[in-house]
Amino acid sequence: MASTSPRLITIGISHFCEKAKWALDWHAVPYVEERWALGLHRVLTKLNGAKGTTLPILIDGKTVIQGSGKIIDWADAKVGACGGALTVADARMIEERADARIGVHVRRLAYAAMLPSSGHLVKAELFRNLSPAQRVAGTVMWPVTRRLMIRALDISPRAASESRAILELELDWLDEHLSDGRQYLAGDRFSRADIAVASLLAPFARPLEMPAFQAMVFPPALAADCERWRERPIMRFVKRQYRDHRAAGMASCAA
Repeated sequence: MASTSPRLITIGISHFCEKAKWALDWHAVPYVEERWALGLHRVLTKLNGAKGTTLPILIDGKTVIQGSGKIIDWADAKVGACGGALTVADARMIEERADARIGVHVRRLAYAAMLPSSGHLVKAELFRNLSPAQRVAGTVMWPVTRRLMIRALDISPRAASESRAILELELDWLDEHLSDGRQYLAGDRFSRADIAVASLLAPFARPLEMPAFQAMVFPPALAADCERWRERPIMRFVKRQYRDHRAAGMASCAA
């Protein structure tokens, strides 16, 4: 019998897809993850009723929810108040800042350091756990996909240093935000702000609960960034959130 659970469409080891999965797991909402090959996803998103090429996408019957933030909204609404809603005061503001600055520039820095000279490392991670058909299609499209990624992300010789500088400012802001000893970024309980910041920084924080991020091979410059940032308060915060809150099904009406 075919599964009636929603389909969660993801790509590679995307930190935005991890953000959506964390929210669904937190609310114990069942779903079937379906990975698409980068490049091929541009066609498949349109065929499945999405308006753009952004992933993740959650498909629940005829309903298509696109983007990690909207998927969190959907999950909150689905479980109701008894499910421990992830939206609290100020959480959305922090999440939106994290999406626009941390999420974007973690991705740009990583790809700027890897795509021009170490594209094979990117390909290995993006194609991990694909179906055979998706892997073949993605491999055929990879030379064009790589060029399109370089263009879309504006990966120029200055890209890595530009994104690194922006991330340094965001890490400073988050360290200052945590300097009063707070346990969570917004309010007094776990929220979408914590999921957003932790998941979007996870590729560099490399928490033990994310073996895929642990296993990634970085070129020396990117490895040096990870080492330099490793003991920052916000990176310790990310690891703590993964340790304490990443298990599936932790929120329920019986809790």
